Amino acid sequence: MDTAQIAVVGAGVVGLSTALCISKLVPRCSITVISDKFTPDTTSDVAPGILIPHVYPETPSHKQKQWFRETFDHLFAISNSAEAGEAGVHLVSGWQIFRSIPTEAVPFWADVVLGFRKMTEAELRKFPQHVFGQAFTTLKCESSAYLPWLEKRRPRLTVWPGQGLRR
Repeated sequence: MDTAQIAVVGAGVVGLSTALCISKLVPRCSITVISDKFTPDTTSDVAPGILIPHVYPETPSHKQKQWFRETFDHLFAISNSAEAGEAGVHLVSGWQIFRSIPTEAVPFWADVVLGFRKMTEAELRKFPQHVFGQAFTTLKCESSAYLPWLEKRRPRLTVWPGQGLRR
């Protein structure tokens, strides 16, 4: 049987994460990452990512929740590993505040993050222009650390920036 040849476009967090997932799901495949930029020059390198899902009305909420839970569980496992510091994946607690009461006071992902709760009146008073808030713990991914960490974990991966550098 021939080896499957797969191309992934982009060498940011999504591209490298996709390549790594594919390499685990299809172990005998050949993966090429095609990108004009690689770490530390990608858009992903600029800022950390805080894991909070957005709502996509055309996508069923159960599907969005499934994807969010899988991502949360994956990053949570990294945050609890000995590699958390090198990977730049850590727990972070905070508030999400609103100037008007959201349609859903309890979002579909509330039972995925840790310690989700409505903010207290005392907490909310610290933000006088806001009328509603939620407190919870989620994950932060420092892309400047996470991308090099991902690159170390991609066996048999060919990198092709523009003109054809291959590893």
